[in-house]
Amino acid sequence: MFALFDPIADLGPVAFAVMLAGLAVGSLARGYSGFGFSALLVASWSLVGTPARAVAVALVLEVTASVLQAVSVWRDVPWKRVGLLIGGAAVGTPIGVHLLAVTDERTLRLAIAGFILAAALALLAGVRLRARGTPPLVLAVGAASGACNGAVAMGGLPVAVFLAAEGASPRVVRASVVAYFFLLDVIGLFFLARAGLVGRETVSLALLCLPVLVVGMWLGGRHFLGATPDGFRRITLALLVLLALVGIARALG
Repeated sequence: MFALFDPIADLGPVAFAVMLAGLAVGSLARGYSGFGFSALLVASWSLVGTPARAVAVALVLEVTASVLQAVSVWRDVPWKRVGLLIGGAAVGTPIGVHLLAVTDERTLRLAIAGFILAAALALLAGVRLRARGTPPLVLAVGAASGACNGAVAMGGLPVAVFLAAEGASPRVVRASVVAYFFLLDVIGLFFLARAGLVGRETVSLALLCLPVLVVGMWLGGRHFLGATPDGFRRITLALLVLLALVGIARALG
């Protein structure tokens, strides 16, 4: 039996507040739109702690979140497309995990912030594809997503950018991302565990975060904030841009 509160015992009040805020806002975003949780969690936690720990905890919580949301999105999932994405992700994930294991913290923080900034700006700009993606392109997106997930726990952002660029409806995008997250993060956790990046501290911290995740997703799923889906999406992306800029400034400072 391990001490449940050990992972937060040495946190100062500012670090604890930043981590709690990132967890709460990310949970609301996950419940409302199906994406943004890992990006918000890892971006905020990386400002005050170790990026590798944030990535591992984010993957554990993403699996939990996908299980909780499965019933509400099952009918809207385009399974053939999700299968192609997962096929690509199975190739890309071990590459990302290797990068996570060997990259120094400063470089990793800069990579996380830069990736978030690029993806969020692409979504805000409303990037569009001229035609529906072919199977090879979908596999390539899956491979890139897997690499991003293994390295920075943000495999959903490339997929969200891709599906939005295809012109998929918000309902289909949400269902696709939720289903994809579950399969992707199970793969990611397997490779992280093999690399020794998931341990008792990861499980302990995830358990501490679980009540906030469940409540935040429930409130987000009930559209508690009163915003339209498009409005909430813009707010989430604007927050990601802000976090990314702060992360870049901190990494370069």
